[in-house]
Amino acid sequence: MTSNDRPATWRSRLFGAMGIVGLCVVSGLFGGTLTRNFGASSYTLSYADFISIMLTAVSLLMTVLAIFLGVFGFIGWNAIEQKVHSKTEDFLERGFKRGGRLDRIVNRRVRDEIARKSEEYMFDGVQELESGSLTEDDDIEDEGGEEK
Repeated sequence: MTSNDRPATWRSRLFGAMGIVGLCVVSGLFGGTLTRNFGASSYTLSYADFISIMLTAVSLLMTVLAIFLGVFGFIGWNAIEQKVHSKTEDFLERGFKRGGRLDRIVNRRVRDEIARKSEEYMFDGVQELESGSLTEDDDIEDEGGEEK
């Protein structure tokens, strides 16, 4: 889009908005004229009739709004679901490549688990030396080979 096209677009939008407003005014005047000339001369509307009309109008608006939101919600949900699915696939594919983020996390956890298990198995069956486990009768040799 060039800079010369922008004023034309702005003008066309302005004329479109003015056209819509003009049509609304003309239709209001036309409807008012028809009602005065061909409508009933006196309007009597009871309170019950007024409430009935108002509740019908509100329920109709709510129904239209619910249908509108339902359609857009369904379309939006499908779009969101597809986007989440594709982003998840991309993330997992890039992450599990050699040297990727998820690959490094898995490798680090596997190395840590192997180290932990190897220490556990290395000392499996070896009894720990507790401070009170020796008695006075036990023979302990000194570094020089002499008994204490």
